[in-house]
Amino acid sequence: MSRLSSKYNDSCIKMFEFLKLLTQGPVDFKDVIEIFSDEKTAGKSNPHVTLNKYLNTLKVFGLKVKKKKNKYYLLNFPYKIDLDTNDIKSLSLIKQSSELLPKGKTKKNIDSIIKSIEIRLSDISQAIEKTMSTTESIDYSFIHDEIKEQIKRCENYCQEHQKLEITYTTIKGEQKNIKCSPIEIKYEKRKVCLAVNIQSEGRIIDIPLEQIVKIKQLPNSVPQQITSTTIVFKLKNRLAKNYKLREWERSEGLDSDGNLIVINKNEDQDLLLARLMRYGEECIIESPKFFKEKMLELINQTLENYKN
Repeated sequence: MSRLSSKYNDSCIKMFEFLKLLTQGPVDFKDVIEIFSDEKTAGKSNPHVTLNKYLNTLKVFGLKVKKKKNKYYLLNFPYKIDLDTNDIKSLSLIKQSSELLPKGKTKKNIDSIIKSIEIRLSDISQAIEKTMSTTESIDYSFIHDEIKEQIKRCENYCQEHQKLEITYTTIKGEQKNIKCSPIEIKYEKRKVCLAVNIQSEGRIIDIPLEQIVKIKQLPNSVPQQITSTTIVFKLKNRLAKNYKLREWERSEGLDSDGNLIVINKNEDQDLLLARLMRYGEECIIESPKFFKEKMLELINQTLENYKN
């Protein structure tokens, strides 16, 4: 009986040592095997088989452990934290802000705290985190001091609703001149863009401020009803569960078939089309009709390239 008790005690100690390592972050395979290999069991049992038994024991208690690239990760905790929508939004704001920090001790500590909270979230809180767009209210202008005046001028253009004539440099280094309607300033982490509507072409583009050569304000006013373009699309299967909303997107949640409904506002339409094309059959554009037609045209053009 004492020998059996000793064996149970040894098993419990190994289990807690394994869990202790998992709570501190990813664990190397060699460190895990070392826990389940000792002089007492040498030659009597295979540590790999023993490890599988312990992993199955953890599953019984509701703990999920995943192995990826020779490392083990703890995916959840036995106790859960319930955070409401506002809590999740605050957490995500901290997470987005952390991405802007330079690599170092501060960023590492903040990321560690965020990860410790996320791994303890309840299933409902995790679902809220996946479907919520939480970056719309973040103002990244504080990291763009060198173009602060240019940002302010462009914000004024957007508020005054006057048409603009913009000269800018394309990615290929060519200068292009367009007449357009200003929509909004977009902060994409370390890049600032002016989103504009080119009515003559029926599309919206994002122009990085650093590529703008000259802006001339025209006397024509812009009808407010055409200064915004909203695209609605739905995502299916695994993409619906794993899709990460952009800062200019929000979600209406899942429909009756489990598809994620995404509302995209004022993204560069060419960039959006290219992105949605990558999702293949997992993505369906719901509205507006002209954007569905543009996607169909893009698909047909792509198919033409493979006919010969």
